[in-house]
Amino acid sequence: MINLTKGVDAYSVLTLTEKQLIAAPNYLFIFTGRTTNKVTALLRLNNTDISLFKDRYNKILIPHSTFTTLKDTQFLYQVYEQTGTGTNPTGLNLLENGLMVISEAVTIFTNPTGTTEFILP
Repeated sequence: MINLTKGVDAYSVLTLTEKQLIAAPNYLFIFTGRTTNKVTALLRLNNTDISLFKDRYNKILIPHSTFTTLKDTQFLYQVYEQTGTGTNPTGLNLLENGLMVISEAVTIFTNPTGTTEFILP
């Protein structure tokens, strides 16, 4: 599962290498909105994976700008490997699929800095 916050670029940690057949593939993400069924493709080149231990996990940036015009907050996703830079998943090896959720930014309230005095009769 991928959890993102609206308006924030975030790194997602995935396990793509375990089903990988290509030595240094580019990753094609296909997102399908759960309510609108609108499909969005995102290509991430192999060098965007900043994981220090790629045989254990992959750490890839998913920019929030990919989803700013979409109404959905839940997406089904598939990640494919490829040697090229196309956005058509036909015939590509599926590495991972799951659910992605985009949450609203959380507002954190802090204690007021002033003092309030109440006088009771």
